[in-house]
Amino acid sequence: MKRIVTYSFILFILLAGCEDVYRPEIDVVDNVLVADARIAADQSVNYIDLYESVAYYDNASTGPAVTDAIVRLIDNNGSELKLPHYSGGRYRLNSLLNPNLQYKLKIEYRGEEYESAFEVVPQKPSIDSVYGFEEVEIRQESGDNDVDNVDRLEGVRLYADITPNNENPYCRFTTRFVLQYNYVIDVPGPFGSTMPETVYGWKSSYPQKTFNIAAPPEYSASKEIKKHPLYFLKNRVKYKDDHIFSGWIVILYQHGITKSAYNYYDDLNKQLEAGGKIFDPLYVQARSNLRCTTNSDQKILGNFEISVNSETRYFLRYISETSGFALHEIEERYHIPSSGEQVSIMPEWWEHP
Repeated sequence: MKRIVTYSFILFILLAGCEDVYRPEIDVVDNVLVADARIAADQSVNYIDLYESVAYYDNASTGPAVTDAIVRLIDNNGSELKLPHYSGGRYRLNSLLNPNLQYKLKIEYRGEEYESAFEVVPQKPSIDSVYGFEEVEIRQESGDNDVDNVDRLEGVRLYADITPNNENPYCRFTTRFVLQYNYVIDVPGPFGSTMPETVYGWKSSYPQKTFNIAAPPEYSASKEIKKHPLYFLKNRVKYKDDHIFSGWIVILYQHGITKSAYNYYDDLNKQLEAGGKIFDPLYVQARSNLRCTTNSDQKILGNFEISVNSETRYFLRYISETSGFALHEIEERYHIPSSGEQVSIMPEWWEHP
């Protein structure tokens, strides 16, 4: 979260006999240390970002970067690794984590010390299957009660079945959508003529709403996760008038996480979903594994997370009302630039139904 307040409060709207907008008073407190400390154990380079929080009414997206902290990663054998400051409040870790060890984060800043709990290194996650159902998604602008401003989007929602292979059956999903399109242009031909050629284009997007996290049913003895909702993709996308939509490439990243990380994201989701509802808490402090060990009154926001990641790719394209849609897994792992166009030559990674 980029805009964080350290205290929870409830917004009451006074309707009777009052025309002024009510703005609740919030205690003015010193800026609080914020740690974005997510480490992918299977990556050789990771960054931990430190900055200070901003007040609720402050228009800045983030607070000032913290560049003078001492950051260490400590394993359960007592070995310490100091993370040097890289730039702009980013501290760099240049090593892989040992999957047989546990790790905690220690931060020293302005005379205070902050530590996380020890976290295990999760095992690599996997997916049993990904499938889809045709659905209609209703979207409406937040706070808009006009039924005429409701959009009905026809598309396919992807779901996953997951059988965890370890004691930490928790995961988080992120994704990249690659929209494929094509159109025809005229290019110079022989003797002053023109020839039609196909242009193959693509554009990436990264959906960001709430955190997509998965866990087994709370009161079930089984750790299997069935029909977990992943993402919704529209049947048709009108990019430009002469462009023909050619389907979606879905690059799905599955992050194996611990229970404490799952609880943290779950709390953040509740915070995000509460926004805009009368009498709901607008800001809550999520269950974090970070604490100030030198002053119990001193707060720190954020969480220390260790994840192990896997990637799968899928192609999805709506065919017709009678034929439905085509969905298949992509085995190859070609590099796909964020966006671009190619004339005549189809990219080697281009997908078809």
